[in-house]
Amino acid sequence: MLYVNDEKIEDHQIQAEFDRLRPSYEQAFTQLEPEERQKQLWQWSQENIIERVLLRQAAWRDPEPIDPVTLENALQQALEQYQKQNPPSPEHPPDDDTLQRIKYSIEEQMRLERLMQKISANIAPPSAKIIQQFYEQNIDRYSVPETVHASHIVKHHRPDRDPHQTRLEMQKILDQLRQGADFAEMARQHSDCPENDGDLGFFTRGKMVQEFDEVVFNLQPNHISDLFQTEFGSHIATCHEKKPSIPIPLQDARDMIIRELTQQLQQESLEKFIDAEKERAHIQQK
Repeated sequence: MLYVNDEKIEDHQIQAEFDRLRPSYEQAFTQLEPEERQKQLWQWSQENIIERVLLRQAAWRDPEPIDPVTLENALQQALEQYQKQNPPSPEHPPDDDTLQRIKYSIEEQMRLERLMQKISANIAPPSAKIIQQFYEQNIDRYSVPETVHASHIVKHHRPDRDPHQTRLEMQKILDQLRQGADFAEMARQHSDCPENDGDLGFFTRGKMVQEFDEVVFNLQPNHISDLFQTEFGSHIATCHEKKPSIPIPLQDARDMIIRELTQQLQQESLEKFIDAEKERAHIQQK
């Protein structure tokens, strides 16, 4: 059993955090042995619960009361939401215990929000120099991504379609294109997706399946691809135009950068506060 400043932490609280973290954790740490993953994830879950308890305890230590009018207004809004989800009846009206639990939860959340504000109250806004440095170091994140304008001809995979015959048909179409046939006309006549003459417009990487991206983003404008396969079928593609990645001007990225840097500073301040709370705390494992 875990105790934080004499407050008992039940195993089911840690288990709930363990279950919440597990999906993303297991994807990120596949190289670890299952037993080691379980042990480390339990330790992290326990640490998260300890930090939340310390923050909650610190929030309640603040002697300044929450404004009663603000608290009452928030309580009424919460009750309205609660009653929508749990319609009261004459036989089962909301009891005093339920009302007190809701009120306690609201006040605790308000105290936590106030604590967070106090922790980050003295954070200075990032300077112009720091903003400039961050922009230059992360220029790829503040850019309009590369785009390509492409068209394609596709024959979908179908149970009633012989793959060998499909390949022969697509190779015949490709041969005609190589000899100068109009791509849009061939798409209208032969593609399983003849809409817009097979024109896909401009798109960025990731909008199409990976196999398609690899072909079209490596094509030069006005070139036609070889026959290639994706999970959807057999394709021929052509590139009409490419637009390279272009950095967003600093003046347009400034607000985003300030928000990110401020969030980083807030997180650092929170971590320092929690570390100080841990040093003073009495944490026992029984």
